[in-house]
Amino acid sequence: MRPALFALLAFALAGCAELRQPPPSARIPAVLGAGSADPLRDAVGQAALAYADGGRSLANDPAAMARAAAQVELLTVEFMRDLRWAPLPSGVVFELRGARVEGRAALGIRAGADPDAVVRALTAAHVALRRGDRPAAEAALSPALFEPGGAGTLAFLSRPGPLPQGRIATSLARDEVDRLARSRVWGLTGALDPQAGWVNPEPGRGLGIGPR
Repeated sequence: MRPALFALLAFALAGCAELRQPPPSARIPAVLGAGSADPLRDAVGQAALAYADGGRSLANDPAAMARAAAQVELLTVEFMRDLRWAPLPSGVVFELRGARVEGRAALGIRAGADPDAVVRALTAAHVALRRGDRPAAEAALSPALFEPGGAGTLAFLSRPGPLPQGRIATSLARDEVDRLARSRVWGLTGALDPQAGWVNPEPGRGLGIGPR
């Protein structure tokens, strides 16, 4: 098979896989940013604010810590699988992966835990804590994802310790997302519409889409 034809078929198959994925807004819990016109941009701004002091303001606020950790997990995986974000520098995902490792170590999240499952669990814990339902929050923190899970993980959420990589990664991600929006690489409405088409202004450059 000619290389050009093979590349075209590979691109088409990748496009079909993307079409089978739920739209980004459907994958993002509303409390993490899906209530806005561009949920990922909203989530990255909120995460950068939460981690601005390296996690100090998150101490003794397990609900806020659960939400911030969920946003880091969410951003790391969404920037890799949503082709709209391919023009972001590869360093953004590299730094977010570091923040995810840091956060998982601080909160006892199992290293091989599925990011989507972690996002759902942390979001459920956040919502439960905000309404004052501690038992529901503990139930959301399953030992299958968290070590030790339940009340033990809730204690980690209250005392996460310093999170300097979270500050570095989320501030970089926010700055690069804002820069991308200002450059209007998705056209006049793309920066605001999470389902807008994607155009790569520099063919051959962007994120390396790889394993999570």
